[in-house]
Amino acid sequence: MDSQPFPVDAPVDVAGAARLASGCLMAEQASALARWVGRPGRTVTAGRVVRRADVAAAGTAVGVPVPDRVRTAADVPALHRPWSFALGSGLLKISGSVATAGPAWEQRSPSTDIETLDAWWAGFHAVCTAESDTRREGSVLILALAFLEAVTMPDGTDPDSLWNRVVALVERREDDEDPLGWGYVRSLTQYADHETRDPFAGLVDLLRRLGAVTGHDSATVAVTALGRWSLTQAQADRPRTVTLDMPADAVVEVLANHVHRGTDPWPAARRWLEYRRPTDAARELLIAAADLSAAARIGAGDVADSLGDQALAAWQAVEHLPNLGAHARASVTAIADDEPRIAPADARWLAVEFATTALDGSGPDEALTVLFDRLPGEGLEARMNVASGVDHPDAARVTAAVQQFLDSGAIPSIDQVYQLKVGLMRWRPPIWRRILVPSTITLDDLHAVIQILFGWDGDHLHQFEISGKRYSDPFFDLGGDEQDESGVRLRDVFAGAATKIRYEYDFGASWWHEITLERTTQRDHGITYPLCTGFSGDSPIEYWSEDDPQEPEPFDLTETNRHLASLNSTGDEDR
Repeated sequence: MDSQPFPVDAPVDVAGAARLASGCLMAEQASALARWVGRPGRTVTAGRVVRRADVAAAGTAVGVPVPDRVRTAADVPALHRPWSFALGSGLLKISGSVATAGPAWEQRSPSTDIETLDAWWAGFHAVCTAESDTRREGSVLILALAFLEAVTMPDGTDPDSLWNRVVALVERREDDEDPLGWGYVRSLTQYADHETRDPFAGLVDLLRRLGAVTGHDSATVAVTALGRWSLTQAQADRPRTVTLDMPADAVVEVLANHVHRGTDPWPAARRWLEYRRPTDAARELLIAAADLSAAARIGAGDVADSLGDQALAAWQAVEHLPNLGAHARASVTAIADDEPRIAPADARWLAVEFATTALDGSGPDEALTVLFDRLPGEGLEARMNVASGVDHPDAARVTAAVQQFLDSGAIPSIDQVYQLKVGLMRWRPPIWRRILVPSTITLDDLHAVIQILFGWDGDHLHQFEISGKRYSDPFFDLGGDEQDESGVRLRDVFAGAATKIRYEYDFGASWWHEITLERTTQRDHGITYPLCTGFSGDSPIEYWSEDDPQEPEPFDLTETNRHLASLNSTGDEDR
């Protein structure tokens, strides 16, 4: 590009941006939806949208026309956009299958400019995700930010140069994130007005409703203070790049950022490590992280663990440090023993450590989930008592935040259950299983469930495909851009617009499964999850041969549930 991009250090009118954030049309419509939903709330679909029977009433509340016949509320952009914004910004919340007014609506107290902008930013992200192709969930966010940046350049609204600049910015950002794909192509064309031949007419309308621009088309568009604030915020949200000469404490801060974002910290540190002796590098990172945040210690520990036995001496050297002792003993044991066991006291300390990271990142609901998963006890109260007694510097803060979350009346994720239908794709007659699983299980947990449901022997590679991204077991390097399946919960997968995901087992035979979220219910404490509740068809023969033909074994629901129940063996004695 021949023009300079928007300078991220340019002064921004924060107060003006906050006024636009709270007064934009999208925020006003989202508030109207929160008022309409109110309490006790409105039932929503498995896709977390207004039921078809309520679409007309919701449209009236927002003041937008709704067609007489609609398949789903998501098909009405004028309604679905403020709904997505309300969910993202906290004006609405969904617990189970019921939407209620969220914390941002219930408080309705004067917010600081930064709080207002943070809520708007979350709503903006939610709208962009909802607008994106399901195979590339970040495509519209990339396009919107590229468009805002292009408009701020000299001659930014010149039709030819605007198109070229947006394309160049999108390509640059896509190269930073992932290879170019279908989502990229679709995002560049989905807002075009074919009558006026304006490629960005629809995007201008969307950003105007969000308060980020003024004008009605590419020729008249201008970026507002809120749009300029968005550009600075987008830059601030990007993780810093680790340089070879960066001191260890700065590297650790970058690693902590990756932990909070749910991305693997190892690639960020790889080049920094290449120019240092592994033992020395691991020791530097661990010592630098010792008295920083829990996320910093976890990030540094993950990188050290990636070095394997080359980091053994480094772990032994920091075992005496109070905030690293449990980490060190767990890692030393993992390196030295074929069947490592963590001392119960260390397991409890690490549970609070990971809960602290969850609290500072995703919030109290995830912190509660971590405590529930990692601590021993018959119920939630027992686990909370264990957590409060752990000698961890953040134990009191974590338990107080979790208790406040519980006292708010919100339904925690640990009490939510998903009904999934898992079916083999391209198979006639249909073969499927219906399963109840906690919303907090991770993708690697779901992999284990699917293996049991279909009787697969587990000897082959697998992957999940979700919104254009792939997830798998990092132990088996598939050579692509796969992310770690163990770090992704189903709750987060289905938090957006997605209601279907795909799972492939055995890349040679390509057994493709489609996983559909049918509904969300509350946990029944008398039921052991996962629980298979229905099925159609017997599982196919995994290794069928013409020389040795076999008939499928009849599907046994009772035996399947017995195997599923074995997944709940938590081994509390090891904690």
